[in-house]
Amino acid sequence: MAVTYEIDALSPGGRTVDWSTRMYLYPAGETTISAYFLWLLRGPDGPIVVDTGFTPRLGRAKGIPVEQMRTRDELLATAGVDPAAVSTVVLTHLHWDHFDVEGIFPKATFWVQRKELEFWTDYGAAERWHRRFLSDCFAADIAGLRSGDRLRLVDGEVEVADGIGLERVGGHSPGMQIVTVQTRKGPFVIANDALTTYRNLREWTPPAIHLCSIAECLAAMDRIRTLAGGDEDRICPGHDGEVWKRFPEVKPGVYRLA
Repeated sequence: MAVTYEIDALSPGGRTVDWSTRMYLYPAGETTISAYFLWLLRGPDGPIVVDTGFTPRLGRAKGIPVEQMRTRDELLATAGVDPAAVSTVVLTHLHWDHFDVEGIFPKATFWVQRKELEFWTDYGAAERWHRRFLSDCFAADIAGLRSGDRLRLVDGEVEVADGIGLERVGGHSPGMQIVTVQTRKGPFVIANDALTTYRNLREWTPPAIHLCSIAECLAAMDRIRTLAGGDEDRICPGHDGEVWKRFPEVKPGVYRLA
C-alpha cells in the first residue's frame, strides 16, 4: 500500500498588502491579505516540517504586526508537535519569512537546493538590495547548521521520504523548490512562493517578486498545475489568505489541507 500523508498549514496570521506586491505589473491601489505559513506533513515516520516560519523578534524588525499574530511555537504546540522531535525540515527557499531558525528544530536535518544556498551565501548576501530578503541572523543560522552537519544539499529533483518529492523550479528565488506530497486525495503541491496566490494561476500572471526570470516563474506555475492535475484544492500557495477559507481550520491557526 502506498504511503500517504496528512498536510496541515500552520498560519500565524497575515497582513494587508497591495496586489501589486503579489502579481507582476498589477496596478497599485487594490489590497489583499498576505498570509504566512509553515507546513506540517504527518506520515508513518513522524512529522516533517516545510519551512520554519519566523520569530516575533524578526517579524517585528520586518514590520509585521506580530502582536496580533500567533507564534510558530504556539502553532506547533497546538498541532501537537514537539520541535525537538522533528528530524526533517524542508526549506523551500531561504527568504526571511521561510528560514529563521534561531534554535528551533535542534535535531533536524534541513533540506535545501544547492543553488539556493550558494546564491545566498555569495552574491545574494553581499548585494545590499538582495539582503532585504534575508533574516538578520541568516549567517549565524547557516553556520550553526553547517557546524552540526545538519544541512542536506540537493540538486534538482529528489525524494525526502517515500511519497514526498522536492523539485527545483526557480523563478522567485534561484533555488526555489516545490514539495509534492502523496495524500489520500492524490498528489498535493506545496507551491509556496513559486505561486504566491491562486490568482497568479487563474490569471496566468507571475508573482511580483522574482529574483530570476519571468520564464522560470511561468514554467514553475505550469509544473505546479500539472502535478496537481489542475485541481486548486491540491495546491497551497505561499501567501494567500484564501487558504483560510478554502480549507477547514481544525485547530486555531491549523488548516487541514489533505
